[in-house]
Amino acid sequence: MSEETEEVMYQFATFLDPRNIPAAAEANDKVFANSVYGIEVTVPALAKRCAFNLDPQHTGGDANRAAIEDALTADLPAEGSTLATVRADLDAIGSMAVFSVRARGESLESAQGRINMVAIADKFARGGYPGPTPLPTRDNPWSEETASAESSRPLAAIAAAVMDFKVPLADRVATMEKWLLTGEEPKQYRDSVEKERLDMITALESGAIKHETRSGGKIAVVESTHRAATSVGYSLAPVVIARNPAFKLGGGEAHVKFTVCAFEPKFADIKSALAELATLEAGWGGSPTIGGSPQGVSSTLTIDQVVAVVAKHLLH
Repeated sequence: MSEETEEVMYQFATFLDPRNIPAAAEANDKVFANSVYGIEVTVPALAKRCAFNLDPQHTGGDANRAAIEDALTADLPAEGSTLATVRADLDAIGSMAVFSVRARGESLESAQGRINMVAIADKFARGGYPGPTPLPTRDNPWSEETASAESSRPLAAIAAAVMDFKVPLADRVATMEKWLLTGEEPKQYRDSVEKERLDMITALESGAIKHETRSGGKIAVVESTHRAATSVGYSLAPVVIARNPAFKLGGGEAHVKFTVCAFEPKFADIKSALAELATLEAGWGGSPTIGGSPQGVSSTLTIDQVVAVVAKHLLH
């Protein structure tokens, strides 16, 4: 489940496999044969094996910092290191791109605005919750007020590109570097995300994306395989429980995945909710504003069970 490709001073591992199965252990052992610099390695057992793990949001560092921000000033990984992550998203792959550019001695001045965009989306730091907003429609398919990276029009195409597990990771890092430095995005991904957005609106119209509010409108529950589920949820409430019945981590098998998140920390104590959920099912974890069920395996909890726990930790 991993690959390594030499790129400038570093090698890259597509992702460390969090599953507790022999195949995952074998794949991870191959990655850890080299010195590994982790980026948002959120699985404690894997993080401990890293020479260093850049993960300000999930490891008790600074939840108000994204990894890509810290990558601007952190000590560079040692030459020849393998840069590895668990989830190849904009923040993790963006951090790899920043390190790669810095290692070549090139300026990131032209990238600063786009680095900030990634950091803001990753931290859900778009300012105060605007309140319930209309769901996307054909006339207004994108809404930046409650958008995650995947459902923000300026970020959607590059987010899709870096998460395309069929493409070697070194190529995705190079694509991310080009976008950070120039703003150029791959046209095929722009076309695909625009189509995907219209498909999502069709699914909303048909009821294929199920959504409702609980706890007096304070929690939105969304059930969908679409990547924009959290954005749909935030249109309804400041705290979202999203259930994906067929989530795939990289090229792995489809499994049930829960994501629990709050637009701002003041709305719910997500860390405490995740800790309580972990007593019901080992492997739950995340940051103060977003987390989820065990990675790489199906959650056995029901929506009602997850809602009951999260509702106990609402703050506002």
